[in-house]
Amino acid sequence: MKSAKNSSFVLIIAFSLLFPGCASIQANKDLNTKPEDLLRGDPSNPVRVQEYLQGILANPKGYEVKAFERRAFSANTKKNLFMVHSFYVFFKNDSMEHTLVFTATPKGSELDGCWMLDAETDTESYGLFISSDNPWEVEEYKGKHGETTLNTVQTTQNILARLDKGYTFFGPASARNLAWYHQVWMFLVPPPIITYAPLLLVSIHSDNCTSAVLETMAWEQ
Repeated sequence: MKSAKNSSFVLIIAFSLLFPGCASIQANKDLNTKPEDLLRGDPSNPVRVQEYLQGILANPKGYEVKAFERRAFSANTKKNLFMVHSFYVFFKNDSMEHTLVFTATPKGSELDGCWMLDAETDTESYGLFISSDNPWEVEEYKGKHGETTLNTVQTTQNILARLDKGYTFFGPASARNLAWYHQVWMFLVPPPIITYAPLLLVSIHSDNCTSAVLETMAWEQ
């Protein structure tokens, strides 16, 4: 039993190094010290998200949601397969109302990860995306078959369902969303403990910012 626990611990550390997502050492430091990031641990965040999304479902006319990815942590961080951040933007009558993200929470928070409206770096990066030279490399998601429009009602319902399930935050969770050829690559990376199946087990009932978006967005058919 002790050996199994030790193996699980090594696995978590290994994947955290390979897939830091929104959980790098510097990001964790900022999360626990910066006033704007301490807001991520506000226990009322899920309540506000739930009320906002339920309001959309009650009267969806004029609402639209889009999903985006960008550089993680700061505009100075290079974006790559393992260093990327994802978030939603909700619009009413073509005007942005809120950003929405599943975020890590500061040490000592009541919640271990939560959905949050208007995280500072999301609103900042999106604002620069539409008004400047896009230093955060914000890009809108497109579907596997070229889809460009999300189904607002279905996506909103999916997010609410995810919120109700109480997923916790796990930095490497989006490794389960990698394309099959990247999954094969993971089997070839030493040490042998870094394999796809153990990651799936470790990431059960958890998300990071990217898996939370990829597994809740629904494309218009």
